[in-house]
Amino acid sequence: GPMIHRHLIANVVTGLILVIILGWLCTAVFALLGAQTDWWKAWEYREMLWRGWLMTLLISIAALFGSVIFGLLFMLGQRSPLVVVRWTCRAFLEFVRDTPLLVHLLFGYFVIFAPLISRPLSEQGFNDKLIIGILLLSVFEGAYLGEILRGGVDSIPKTQWESARAVGFSRFQVYQYVIFPQALRRVLPAMAGLFVSLIKDSSLLNVIGVTEYFYNTKNFISRSYTGLEGYVPLALGYLVLTLPVAWLAHWLEKRFRHET
Repeated sequence: GPMIHRHLIANVVTGLILVIILGWLCTAVFALLGAQTDWWKAWEYREMLWRGWLMTLLISIAALFGSVIFGLLFMLGQRSPLVVVRWTCRAFLEFVRDTPLLVHLLFGYFVIFAPLISRPLSEQGFNDKLIIGILLLSVFEGAYLGEILRGGVDSIPKTQWESARAVGFSRFQVYQYVIFPQALRRVLPAMAGLFVSLIKDSSLLNVIGVTEYFYNTKNFISRSYTGLEGYVPLALGYLVLTLPVAWLAHWLEKRFRHET
């Protein structure tokens, strides 16, 4: 009908206007900086940038799994029947959430972990900075994930718990079959946002000397006196990591919605 035609025309016109504005903006920026750019420099340093990107990929995957483990532990800790465990988890989570990641990395690495486990890890042939960095990132992001999961679990009505226990489910089975599937549907968007943040936050590991993507790009920029040639691949490299996470979460959300 005429309404659909109007909507279609409005969408096409708006899309064209946005494309023109974006195209003009990109052309203007590249025209201003074009005379100073030398993209061959990025190609010359491709191995260093590639190694950094792979390191960021490794950190992101490892910290993602680590944060899920810590998140579950913090969530279960806050639901523990023991008051001491509940309050300890609560206090720790408040401390983590009220202080920046940069402080955690510097304090956690130089004050706590490096003096304790750096030498044993190095002697075993491990990269101590990388392992400690992943551990600290996992704990930090796990604290936020624990809160997200707790909110999801708390949103499930009490009657569902009681019904599941009445059927004869153990505490573990109640979580596995009744609570988690429903809670996950509710917190998926928040979890996706957190995992995207985790990938971006991995760049802060450069402060403790982990040679990830941001660290290597910074080195490339300072060595070759470039600007745009370093920052464009940096932005694209992080987009390649973050977009699949966002897409996967969106797909899972739609799938869960259809199932319900």
